[in-house]
Amino acid sequence: MSTDSRPTFTTAQVTLTDADTWYPLPDIKVGEGCEVVIKSSSDNTAPVNVAHNDDDSKAAPFILDNAGDSISLRIKGTEQIVVSSGIAGQVVELITEK
Repeated sequence: MSTDSRPTFTTAQVTLTDADTWYPLPDIKVGEGCEVVIKSSSDNTAPVNVAHNDDDSKAAPFILDNAGDSISLRIKGTEQIVVSSGIAGQVVELITEK
């Protein structure tokens, strides 16, 4: 089976250095029809907030309550997503096909 037609993928991590601060995800273009998975690291000790980079979304973010929780989004690029936590030092992981 040829793998030439399969998309490649990339991974990244964002460390939330400061509490209650919104951090953008790295700017990664997502392949047509592909998804990006955003995951709270299994070592996290606090919930992680996920939002679109606008005030309305930040006011009511999607919350990854537990370490290891994830969300999958079908978007064209990751630059529109921001993450935060009430506790400093949490880590967000992501993987997407390109």
